[in-house]
Amino acid sequence: MPTSPAERRALLFTAGGIPLALRLPIVREIVPIPPGAAEVEVRGQVVPAVPLAVAMGLGGGPGRFAVLTEAAPPVALRVDAVHAIVDLKQTEVFQLPVRTPLPQPAPFQGAVVAGGVIYLELALTTAGWVPLEPALDDGIQAAQADFAAGRELVFERAGTRYAVPISLLLRVVESPHVFPVPLAPAVHRGLLYHERAIFPVFDLAALYGGGPAPGATLAVLVDAAGTAIAVLADRVAREGDAGEVVRPAWDALFPT
Repeated sequence: MPTSPAERRALLFTAGGIPLALRLPIVREIVPIPPGAAEVEVRGQVVPAVPLAVAMGLGGGPGRFAVLTEAAPPVALRVDAVHAIVDLKQTEVFQLPVRTPLPQPAPFQGAVVAGGVIYLELALTTAGWVPLEPALDDGIQAAQADFAAGRELVFERAGTRYAVPISLLLRVVESPHVFPVPLAPAVHRGLLYHERAIFPVFDLAALYGGGPAPGATLAVLVDAAGTAIAVLADRVAREGDAGEVVRPAWDALFPT
């Protein structure tokens, strides 16, 4: 945990609709910026203004505000809105889960949770004019177990039924609020904050069905090779429901 007063604080803002954070020592000044401007003048210094949403491959406008940073050479990040400066001792700070696939070098170096919202901590060195390429999902395989391993919870996602052994089931979370992570592959839907922990969220519909499905009413927390992950679900199946059941090989599904 940082020790100086400035290092213990972070700026919270949004770009492309994504909540983001920067440690305060990196921030020099925040100024409004006119539409269409490619640079901003601050105290006699002209600094290029990078549309942060574009750099992260997101839609939306270039941003109403410029966050002038301490990067060398100086750069300003165009953002949608600035929300607050928080004391990190009064919030929760996390490393990103190891099963959060990101391009390298990673555009985010952690997460700050304030008011129940996950703000991704931006790695300043990755912000540039050229949009970053999303991470590949090469290591994520649709592996299946050959048979049922004892008692199971069966749930449905996008019309397909999946089973998780009760021995690996951690919890079922209703009405999960999933915070998206830009530049992650389609199977990774974002992060879930639950009981003072964050979990990577995956969509089995993208892995087994060819594409992510809209919405979800449940998140099933599973122990996958010693690491907790969340998978989206539409409902828990009832006894007697007909149809085949896919049994993912949870230990091999999402390699670190």
